[in-house]
Amino acid sequence: MESHARLCGQIAQEQDDVLGTIQLVQGDAVLEDRLYDQLVDLLIEGLFLELRRRHLVGELAMDDYVDELSALSAACHDVGLLPLHTRDA
Repeated sequence: MESHARLCGQIAQEQDDVLGTIQLVQGDAVLEDRLYDQLVDLLIEGLFLELRRRHLVGELAMDDYVDELSALSAACHDVGLLPLHTRDA
């Protein structure tokens, strides 16, 4: 649980850093786009980490965790934010 908390803290710090940097590069569309993409990735990672935290502290049983994880993955995939792994036959 301690390593999970460290990772959550790291993601939060990276989000803060990106938000601060976006303000510094206003007017540079290429850099702004990259930073917004990075911010979206960090926010999505935060959603997955929060879901994991809820499971680790007992708020979500394993079945509920798997269901919510699948739903979040599908929702992200549906809007192009998360490619789903496909197996080559």
